[in-house]
Amino acid sequence: MPEVMTAKQLADYLQVNELTIYKRVRLGIIPVVKMGRALRFKKDIIDKWLEIESGWDEEFETLLRKTQVFGKEAGITEQKIQRTVEEIRAADRR
Repeated sequence: MPEVMTAKQLADYLQVNELTIYKRVRLGIIPVVKMGRALRFKKDIIDKWLEIESGWDEEFETLLRKTQVFGKEAGITEQKIQRTVEEIRAADRR
């Protein structure tokens, strides 16, 4: 895949319809560089955007690991978390 892509190349890369790309650009969802009327997409920026949009970027993983370590050190078990979640859901139903 080239370093800089057209809308068609990006659509192929993301396996979506090209019109979806144009719509997302118009809504300001996809990071794009406009060169006159032409749209260009940098692959590395698109890849980072995908990581962030999916919720599993490196910063999130690092935070998750730190949270898990903190929870373990504080004696917070998965059972305690599950029980708390169930209590909150039960309270919300009332």
